[in-house]
Amino acid sequence: MDDRYLISLQVKYEPDANDIQRSLSWLAPELVFAGLNLTEDPDVRTWDGVIDGDTLAWLAHAWDLNDASDAYTFDGSEFEPGGWSPVVWVRLNVSAHPVEHPVCAAAA
Repeated sequence: MDDRYLISLQVKYEPDANDIQRSLSWLAPELVFAGLNLTEDPDVRTWDGVIDGDTLAWLAHAWDLNDASDAYTFDGSEFEPGGWSPVVWVRLNVSAHPVEHPVCAAAA
């Protein structure tokens, strides 16, 4: 797939979550190599950027996302069922429409 999508992943963590639990590789290993930007506030980490269609398909499969929505909210218990989770909540937003890559747009 050549499509590209805007993505934003916001995560609120428990105060005693450690660095490993607060990492993108722990939360969403599907996005580790996507080149997302990280913005960190005291309680919330936000990763955002552009991903390709294959990465979105991989994430959708791993997170059991449906095609009916482009905004999702997850409770922290979904990341550690039956036990303590370092995650309080997760918000995932994916653009509803593909965005054109700037290099491709300039070449057209």
